[in-house]
Amino acid sequence: MSATLAIVGADVRTMDPQRPRASAVALDGDTIIAVGDDAEIREVCDGATEILDGRGWHLTPGLTDGHQHLLEGATIAQGIDFDRVGTLDRARTLVAAERDRVEPGSWLYGYALEYSTFGGRPYHHTMFDDVSGGRPMFVFALDLHTGFANAEALRLAGVTGARDFSDSSSIVVDDEGRPTGELRERSAVEVVLAAIPPRTPEQTRALQIEALRRQNAVGLTAIHQMDGDPDALDAFEALEAEDALTMTVAVHNILTPTTESDYIDELLATPPRSGRRWRSDGVKFWLDGVIETGTAWLEHADDRGGGTEPNWPSLPEWEALVRRCHDAGRRIAIHAIGDRAVRETLDVYSRIDGAAGRHRIEHIETAPDQIVGRFRPEGITASVQPIHMRWIAADFSDPWSQRLDHDQCQHAMPSGDLSAAGALVVLGSDWPVAPYDPRLGIFAAQLRRSPDVDDPAPVGASRPLTGEETLAGYTINAARAVGEGDIAGMLRPGYRADVVAWADDIATCNPVDVPELPVLLTVQAGRIVHRAPEVDPA
Repeated sequence: MSATLAIVGADVRTMDPQRPRASAVALDGDTIIAVGDDAEIREVCDGATEILDGRGWHLTPGLTDGHQHLLEGATIAQGIDFDRVGTLDRARTLVAAERDRVEPGSWLYGYALEYSTFGGRPYHHTMFDDVSGGRPMFVFALDLHTGFANAEALRLAGVTGARDFSDSSSIVVDDEGRPTGELRERSAVEVVLAAIPPRTPEQTRALQIEALRRQNAVGLTAIHQMDGDPDALDAFEALEAEDALTMTVAVHNILTPTTESDYIDELLATPPRSGRRWRSDGVKFWLDGVIETGTAWLEHADDRGGGTEPNWPSLPEWEALVRRCHDAGRRIAIHAIGDRAVRETLDVYSRIDGAAGRHRIEHIETAPDQIVGRFRPEGITASVQPIHMRWIAADFSDPWSQRLDHDQCQHAMPSGDLSAAGALVVLGSDWPVAPYDPRLGIFAAQLRRSPDVDDPAPVGASRPLTGEETLAGYTINAARAVGEGDIAGMLRPGYRADVVAWADDIATCNPVDVPELPVLLTVQAGRIVHRAPEVDPA
């Protein structure tokens, strides 16, 4: 066996406890065949091997985003980018500019609008009706749990008042029962989304391929997809057929209170769909919403009386479905942001034999020590997104913190405490909720703040993650969480050939420097999917 690609002369951090460091790696197709010193690697090379000079390079396994919405992000992250737009005046200016840019009659579309933009006031469509110039407008909030529509969009969607939904979704109305344009949770959002003209399949596919390319360029070689459905599986199948799927994807099929029972029966009665680089053996539940709108499930009501109910109207029915998914051999991920949602999810898992080591909880935005301490002994994976601290102020003056009490704020985003307690911690972004660039997440995990805030104070009292813990969260921990700990997440012979070359050791360099750390090369399943301009292609 001879290598098709080899990198020599590098500093290699393998994440393999049997051989933590090396200087070279060799790949044959999509598999690592050797890890060692330069002489060992050259022994498996021949005249057909592409040998790259890795002097000055620092290699790690390819990174995994442990919680993402790739396909949705590819289409949602279009139009007006409201990321870090902090005032209503600035938001209005961007809407006016988009109005002038698009064709008459076109929808105005945007994403990543922060709740703080409204200056503490409730949203009302009159904030944007005049600057949208009669065009319909729909904007996603930063967390994708809320949508904001103007009057014309409400008219086209036929929204004239409140509606009853089978989950916790709601169309917000004023005192006279008229819709304000705020749409809380997905069922309400879908009412307006259904009125937007769809893109062509060709347009959608081009956006998906571009999203893959951009993520490869920052070192990502795998993702845990958290909103699978038949259309998503068709999309991954089509991307792979075109040789355009440059990620390994673990798909979690989304199940909600509105999911048809026939679909659930078929999903659980048939083998999971899969391809060479994707598989769909996971399921995903939302147990609650988000703290900012009062839809997260808390141990006690928030400061506005919200946070008292789960997303599922019948908890016994939800638990029964969780158990069915477990019995069908599926890996389960449950969105639980509030402290009570986290506790209730752990309680359900604890009543299921065999849950340890297979299932996980997503987000865990606030949890006291006694809850954090349950993860390791109960064998439940903690899937967290430190980059979400970008919306929490160190002085707790932000909309998220203002809903909670001081103790809940101090336990914000407890990724370091979870790791210190021995939990398997997986790191991700939740893109398009937050930027997918793992370098930003690595910064936030170690400094407990976002790189684009001036205040150096950390958020909350949870301890930071170390550089090594952070890298594990993006590599071997992520692989173990989806049952791939014996084939991915390390640079070890026989493992998937996912490799990233950095300009410095990403586990030990100053985290302040990580957001700008050059990604020199990304290899996904043995194929070079990103090569920096300064890397000699010869």
